[in-house]
Amino acid sequence: MSRVVIGALFLTVIVASSFRVMTAFPESFYRFSSAQTSADDLVKQLRELPTPLPAMGRSDGMIDPIEQRRRDLYRQLRWLGENALPALARGLSDPDVRIRRNVALFLNVLAGGWVDYLRPKVNIASILQALVAALNDSDPSVRGWSAQAIGEIGPDAAEAIPVLLTLLKDENEGARNSACIALRGIGPAAKAALPALREALSDPSTDVRRFAAQAIDKIEGR
Repeated sequence: MSRVVIGALFLTVIVASSFRVMTAFPESFYRFSSAQTSADDLVKQLRELPTPLPAMGRSDGMIDPIEQRRRDLYRQLRWLGENALPALARGLSDPDVRIRRNVALFLNVLAGGWVDYLRPKVNIASILQALVAALNDSDPSVRGWSAQAIGEIGPDAAEAIPVLLTLLKDENEGARNSACIALRGIGPAAKAALPALREALSDPSTDVRRFAAQAIDKIEGR
């Protein structure tokens, strides 16, 4: 057999083997990879959005262009569903605080079903560890919104209680409010937080005292 024929046969085997390796990955793998790329791009675009959410709409009933942009980005991330969660978890530790704030805020909206166009709610329990880490963020808004997102997970977020108790003593009033809101969301599974919440009933802030009382009532099943 000539060297040319042998070389051709060898190349055929290599190509066939490579094809088998490439086709060995299920189609779902490529879909997931594509979804992750898309989600990462969308998370980066959240940077341009102002925080927090506007308290009310315009008096003329029109939607501001930036709020329409928010809706568009939120819808695209919601369409990805749980496939967007890994990218959102990465966003919680992004060097840009604008991205971290917007991701924490969006996770509240996503898990809480705040607006009809993002329903049904998405279970974000799979990124609980990223949210717990965000409770130590240097930015109080990131700390607070991450805590509230943890509360939306419910009883399955009980492992976050020790860090939430630390947040309950945060120097920032909004972060303390959010710690109470999160513990209320966890509910009866947060019984270990009752002593700290009762202590928070003496907080200088009226809002903290109110949220602490609500958390106590929810945990005690009242």
